[in-house]
Amino acid sequence: LMLRRVPALPRPRTRSRSRSLGLSLSRSPPSPSPHNPSPSRSPRPSRTKAAASPNPSPITMRAAATVLLIATALPAASGWRTMRTRPTTRLASTKESMADAPKSFVQGDLRAAAMKLHTREQAPKEGEAEAPKRRPKRDPTVLDYAQFLLDSKVAYAEFERIVNTQECLKDFRNTGLERVAALEKDLATLAADFDDDVAGLEAGKFGPEYAKKLADLDADMSASDNAAESEALGRFMCHFYNHYFAHTAGGRMIGNKMAKLLLDGKKLAFYEWDGDEKAMGAKVRENIDAMALDAWSDAQRDACIDETANTFKYSGSLLRYLSGDYGEDEA
Repeated sequence: LMLRRVPALPRPRTRSRSRSLGLSLSRSPPSPSPHNPSPSRSPRPSRTKAAASPNPSPITMRAAATVLLIATALPAASGWRTMRTRPTTRLASTKESMADAPKSFVQGDLRAAAMKLHTREQAPKEGEAEAPKRRPKRDPTVLDYAQFLLDSKVAYAEFERIVNTQECLKDFRNTGLERVAALEKDLATLAADFDDDVAGLEAGKFGPEYAKKLADLDADMSASDNAAESEALGRFMCHFYNHYFAHTAGGRMIGNKMAKLLLDGKKLAFYEWDGDEKAMGAKVRENIDAMALDAWSDAQRDACIDETANTFKYSGSLLRYLSGDYGEDEA
């Protein structure tokens, strides 16, 4: 394709067809000077439709595309002006707004570490963990469900004890997400309305194991010179965040399934909150972010992220009761 420079023509009154291709091109007329007098106007082209020619038009689609490509590469000094279209401007503004968004430790690093531990089945886009070997399953009974609730209460009771005794955790007291009182009510309901044997249940294997893990972290915080600066605090907050927030999401799905399967559709207090749990959770996330971003060291943040696998291990073990697996064959 050969391009010849021709004298500038006056700008047409009609819209250029190039706008339909996403670009608007116009040639700035040369300024008159003693060495460059104003060019004479060329006669307006005739609007009469040209007769059909057996030869193809020299301005083909390929040529038009080439012209547009060259035009976008011409420097501004040549007199061409290229204007970006509105979609590109919207994309740029979106990127700018994302860059201006406040950083979140919870929604960023901590969530990313948790999503990697999901399987592809659980999180198709972010999951990286291998699917666990399928354990022999059976349908849960009311007693199995009650055992899950009882051991969950043991773990939640330890969470609440630590939060209420460690001064560095005072911002996480009375958040509205506490579950012990609701679990006590549900266990009484199951014993009265569904199975008398629920009243005689004792804590099993997995709830006390989780409580001991949390108690060890509490002891490490207390043994440090400053609990607020200890790596144990970061590890504890990883458990706190993942365990409480998993219950507001996937836990609710489990509750709906068990209600239909075992309780004639009755919903338990464990899956209900006094108020808007989303607003409560948002406040907790804000407090975790404030602690992690403003007060923690890099070592504390790393310790929090590294503890994610343990939170999945201990929280996930509680769910084994729902398949009749009480861990009795483990040492």
